[in-house]
Amino acid sequence: MSVDFDRSSTTALVEVALSVGFEEFHRMLRYELDDLWDQKYAEHFPTDEEKAPHKPFIEEPDGGLAALPSASPITNIRRWFSSEDGSGLVQVQRNWFARNWRATLETTSNGAVTPYPGYASVRSDFAESLQGLIDFVGDTDLGEFKPLQCEISYRFQLRAEGLWDGPGGLDQVVRMFSADRGSYLPDLEAMRIITQYPMSDGTGKRRGRLYARIETGAGEDGSDFLILTIFARGTPDGHRSEDVYAFQDEGQQWIVNGLREFLTPDALDWYNLG
Repeated sequence: MSVDFDRSSTTALVEVALSVGFEEFHRMLRYELDDLWDQKYAEHFPTDEEKAPHKPFIEEPDGGLAALPSASPITNIRRWFSSEDGSGLVQVQRNWFARNWRATLETTSNGAVTPYPGYASVRSDFAESLQGLIDFVGDTDLGEFKPLQCEISYRFQLRAEGLWDGPGGLDQVVRMFSADRGSYLPDLEAMRIITQYPMSDGTGKRRGRLYARIETGAGEDGSDFLILTIFARGTPDGHRSEDVYAFQDEGQQWIVNGLREFLTPDALDWYNLG
């Protein structure tokens, strides 16, 4: 079975992000980020915005989380470099890098959504964009790229359009909810839950963790939907960029196969995620 989702799954799939945390480039300040954008990203990502710093975490064996080391987190600047249509995003700060694909409405058609390009395309875009950062820090003597934590995440928006009729019908979507809800409590009004699962390889070695975060939402028109974010996070086997890609390939497999057991068979068919 393919470890990817169908291109038409874009009706539910709204964002994919690949990221890596690394040893901090202490001398990468505002002007260096200006030069990075100008030299490596401005042509394909012409929009440049400054955001509050992202706070990456490192998975600990006991189940806890540790903040990715940063000597000066308050002054750590995060920059967003966006493509013209908004579907592509590069995020850079001194100790973290991400490449996002986002579903957007196409301006050339009547309300059509950009199709999911497939994991191979998303991964290739990430590798190309990350190499731009690696080349820049090498050419400007800012430091050596040493990855500490990898992550791959998918975000879905599962609308209640016939399969279920609001939070009380989540047993139709998520396997962990029982259809037998008892007789005292009324229908569920809202919900937010996070689950985590240990990731291990064929030898039993711990590789990281798979998380699923699911919460209810409602549109301005009163329609119900679920926001499901499922992500894999762990430590690469080495300090090469290839080690980062290897973990993300493994995380991709965990996400796709894990989602197929997290959602009900009816939901997988309904949202074309099977």
